[in-house]
Amino acid sequence: MLKPNLDFLRALAVLLVLVAHVAGYTIRTNAISFAMGQLGVMLFFVHTSLVLMQSMERQQLAGAALFRAFYVQRACRIYPLSAVMLLGIYLFMDAQWTSFDLLANLLLVQNLVYAPYMSTVLWSLCLEVQMYLVLPVLFLLCRQRPLLWLLALWVVSIPAAIVQPLVSPRLSLFEFAPCFLAGVLAWRMQGRERLPGWLWPLFLALACTAFVALAEPRTNNYGRWLVCLAVGLAIPWLREMRSPRLNSACKFIAKYSYGIYLFHPPLMWLAFLTLEDWHPLAQWSLFLSSLVTLTGLGYHLVERPMIRLGLRWSTRTTGARPAGVPPVARVWRRW
Repeated sequence: MLKPNLDFLRALAVLLVLVAHVAGYTIRTNAISFAMGQLGVMLFFVHTSLVLMQSMERQQLAGAALFRAFYVQRACRIYPLSAVMLLGIYLFMDAQWTSFDLLANLLLVQNLVYAPYMSTVLWSLCLEVQMYLVLPVLFLLCRQRPLLWLLALWVVSIPAAIVQPLVSPRLSLFEFAPCFLAGVLAWRMQGRERLPGWLWPLFLALACTAFVALAEPRTNNYGRWLVCLAVGLAIPWLREMRSPRLNSACKFIAKYSYGIYLFHPPLMWLAFLTLEDWHPLAQWSLFLSSLVTLTGLGYHLVERPMIRLGLRWSTRTTGARPAGVPPVARVWRRW
């Protein structure tokens, strides 16, 4: 199923994170780079919730079969490549990691057990893994209920997110629940395309500019929640973009986005800190060539084979539909 708009969203998200982290390492634009990185992660959260809801819908499963297929596929999708990256850090980076630190990072439960993050990007993967526990429940609860019910859930998630830091740091998922729920809203509202696709890049550019310019990302969650809500509400109304070159470029970046996201922090550490005495041209050449190489190898040798393995396992044990099979027609209830 071709989704140029979602490819654009995912490509934009990973590029925002990449540019933000590189800027933080090189030109030290801390405030702006932090805001860009945060925005990229928030867009990932919206995208993840939406595409996973669509995936469950295509498979047309229910009950235990739905949960089993979902968790098998997600485990095969997120854990293998992150494990490769973590083992590389553990073996080759000059840091004193304990076996407990490694295990917590491999399982992506650092925030639950108060273990240090072996890579700066892993905090978001922890939240995604914990959100996976909730998404099938939300799918079953929301697919037949009126849209206002889901909107009310998003509203209720705000005070829960505000109270969370006062209760326990282990509940940090609640802080970002409104961002994930924005993707669920986008899924629940899909099928309303009215506006031309060329508005999608313009809308995202305006939303990103407003967030980076106006938000204080270190202390103010409201900007995160609002930009995610705006993106989630906009997605269903926009037709797919019709720019072949742009769509192809975004599809390519989106395809390798997970590897880009995982591998760029340790490679930045190597190129810009460990080898800080090297000429900038040599540093950039090493960073970019290593990122391209590891991302490509990671996708073709680990990520794609494991995704296919997860799909085969879930199909064999649950009868899940292949990802390319379209869903049956739906009739939405009124608001």
